[in-house]
Amino acid sequence: MKIVRKTMLLTAMAASIAIGGMGSARADAFAQSILVIDNFRLLHSSGTPYSVTDFGMLTGTNDAHATASLNGVFANGAQSFGILSGVNPDVAHQTVGNPNPALPENNFTPFSSAPPVPGTFGYADQNLSGSSITIGAMPAGATAATRADASLAVNGVASGNSDVGTSTTFSFTLGAADSMTIAFNATPFTQAYVSADGSPTTNANARLSWSINIVDMTTGMTVFAYAPNELNAFSNVSRTDGFPGTTTYNPGTGSFSATTGMLSIASTYQITIQHNTLANALQDTQAVPEPATLAIFGIGLLGMTAFGRRRKQAVE
Repeated sequence: MKIVRKTMLLTAMAASIAIGGMGSARADAFAQSILVIDNFRLLHSSGTPYSVTDFGMLTGTNDAHATASLNGVFANGAQSFGILSGVNPDVAHQTVGNPNPALPENNFTPFSSAPPVPGTFGYADQNLSGSSITIGAMPAGATAATRADASLAVNGVASGNSDVGTSTTFSFTLGAADSMTIAFNATPFTQAYVSADGSPTTNANARLSWSINIVDMTTGMTVFAYAPNELNAFSNVSRTDGFPGTTTYNPGTGSFSATTGMLSIASTYQITIQHNTLANALQDTQAVPEPATLAIFGIGLLGMTAFGRRRKQAVE
């Protein structure tokens, strides 16, 4: 009888320990998003690039930011320079977490595919070089590169996200009526990964967004809008605990172009170029008893209850 009672107590203790350790299931989540726009040019109908001398008026800025976050802790950087200043934004990479990814500045090469995830962190970087039009001796051809990464390799409630964007806005009038062709190459990459043993709220997602709009400031009407699906909707990837594994969007480098209608010399136009990468990861492994653990715990409780009753009867 003593042996049985001891076994019951040990079982109950083991169940209590198991309950205390619940929620320790391993879960990983990882997302990365990279977009490189290269040789971006604004071209005349003749195919030659626009230059400063083609505009009656030309003002504006190149703005950029990079933001990384993890569990409510943020790292931010931003820069803004005039489009004719000869200086372009190059925001220092932003990172939060440990271990930090071993990436040098302006590295836009994807991490190796998970698993394993490269750590627990949020990360973002940005770089803009060149110009979309000919400025003095500088030929037309801008390169804009951004990346965002979110990686989680810890238990408990954790989140990591980073977003980074480059936007260019400028106003202009033309010296002569003409159309404008937007031409560039683009290399998009997005990836999301969730381990097969994640909790019910584990998820990872990555996406890109890129667009250009021209508004006639005289009338307030949008006269041109271009947002190719290859750099927007097609790039959205995600994984969840119910759909674990890896999803990657990696179509390689593609060429893109679109042409406006005739632009008048009588109007003032505003161009806005929006370029953004976003990666998010979340895992919540709050204690949720597994059936086997509940069974053990139940046996332990029954054992302790039976032992208590026998002890009470013996006393009486």
